[in-house]
Amino acid sequence: MLIRYAITSDIPAWIRLADDVASVFRAPEMARDPEFLAYIQSKISKNEALIAIDMSTSSCLGIIGFSRTHNRISWFGVYEIQRGKGVGSKLLRIALDELDRSKEISVETFRSDYAKGAAAKHVYRKFGFVDVNNDLVDKLGNPICKMVLYPFKEETYSRLEPINFINNAFFPMKLLMEIHHEDLGIEASKTEAQDVIKYEVRKAARAIVQNSKGEIALLYVAKEGYYKLPGGGIEADEDILDALRREVREEIGATIEIIKPVGAIMEFREFFEQLQISYTFYCHLKGELVAPQFTADEVSEGFTPVWRSLEDALEAISAYKGSQYMAKFVSLRDYKLLSELKNLDL
Repeated sequence: MLIRYAITSDIPAWIRLADDVASVFRAPEMARDPEFLAYIQSKISKNEALIAIDMSTSSCLGIIGFSRTHNRISWFGVYEIQRGKGVGSKLLRIALDELDRSKEISVETFRSDYAKGAAAKHVYRKFGFVDVNNDLVDKLGNPICKMVLYPFKEETYSRLEPINFINNAFFPMKLLMEIHHEDLGIEASKTEAQDVIKYEVRKAARAIVQNSKGEIALLYVAKEGYYKLPGGGIEADEDILDALRREVREEIGATIEIIKPVGAIMEFREFFEQLQISYTFYCHLKGELVAPQFTADEVSEGFTPVWRSLEDALEAISAYKGSQYMAKFVSLRDYKLLSELKNLDL
């Protein structure tokens, strides 16, 4: 399962989900309500909606909307067939990480005597929400209640500690791009008549490291003649930020200060039946460089750290015109990631 911010292309999936849960919401026309459609657009534009994706089928499992301004959960739906499988709990837990836990977090939801709302009620109570007002009605006149999660106390903080950067959890980083074969001019290996590809998921941490001169760290891969950003796979049970620091230290001999997230890119490597998700961060170089610690494979590939201005780095990455399968993915991916640096408020 992948949980990420919802994007514009997820709107049809959100509408289908709204149709599926309409009977629970007691709002049969919800998916066609102009106000609801405007709400979807607003949440997506503000990065205030998270979607859970089945990695083997790319299908939507559930969606949660929230408001940072009002510190509340504003919409929450999970397909009936997916309830009881942890989808709702994971969505809610990550949404809470997006809100201010030092203040009350609220939600308007179903009353305890409404059987169809029992699953949602259970999830809220699991995270410490309590009923505070059972005398409300929604815009259709349905009875609802308000629940509140009170600010955490130090002794209970561990129950709600942030999980954003843990590999076996989920970090809701902005999705910058999905790379498919057609984006690389590669003919798809499967046809519509064949079985759907079931991808093995690989998570990676990548860094855009900048030194005091404004130069960006790259790795030159001499064997195939292309440039890439430092970073690599996250090991089992390894924290994403620990993996980032480790990879940068091993590949360019640098200690870094992690400044802010840049975004995530998903690569659908059909020939390997692998989906790689790269979580990328902008970092500053700290202290002096030391010798990299390349693996035997990296030495044989001719890995060499180099530093370039942002424009020169973009030009070097985009210059690859070869046909090596992995290099084509890497070049498009890292060019997109490095281009995003211009959009960050640094």
